[in-house]
Amino acid sequence: MAILTAEQVEYTYQTKYQTVYALRGVDCAFESGQMTAIVGTSGSGKTTLLSLLAGLDVPTKGSIRFRGQSTAELDRDGWRLENVSVIYQNFNLFAHLTALENAAYPLYLQKRPKKEAEAEAAAQLAAVGIQPDQFGRCPRMLSGGEQQRVAIARALAAGSELILADEPTGNLDDENSRNIFTILQELAHERQRCVVVVTHDMELAQQTDRVVRIKDGRIAEEE
Repeated sequence: MAILTAEQVEYTYQTKYQTVYALRGVDCAFESGQMTAIVGTSGSGKTTLLSLLAGLDVPTKGSIRFRGQSTAELDRDGWRLENVSVIYQNFNLFAHLTALENAAYPLYLQKRPKKEAEAEAAAQLAAVGIQPDQFGRCPRMLSGGEQQRVAIARALAAGSELILADEPTGNLDDENSRNIFTILQELAHERQRCVVVVTHDMELAQQTDRVVRIKDGRIAEEE
């Protein structure tokens, strides 16, 4: 059963010269235990859709619904903190925090006791292959693949049902890209997370459970 849906979603914004129709009547549903790839050319609307699914904005028309409730009716800041983790191409780790502190950060925001937060973060770092001797390292002391693993551990520590990833392998080599995709697949299949990935890598996209292709702000194909 779908836990996140886009229902006749439209999104427009105004530039200095024109009105941009980024999304035009998108209908799509996403389930727990499933990994979905959203693909399309640059400017097709795929990243805009991911941002709306993450609650970073609301549609101009239509709705994004989490368990039937429109995100426009939610306290979106609180909802994201409890339910959504976004993984970015550039990792978005805090440069001055250690790997352990980065992974624990959502739990600090949730006011969890420091010792409890860091114990959970340590468990999730280990789960994605970060070694204990790396927990105290800042991001600049880690490789790109290791930094992305820390970002995934942060999502796991937060306990989010929705794992949304925007080009998570864009800055990684082929081997690390495959490893990160495998971890995301395991999140969906073994931990029953709803995982949605925007990617330009069609070889990796074909390894997901479902591919949604967007063209000119509309869903052109699903497979």
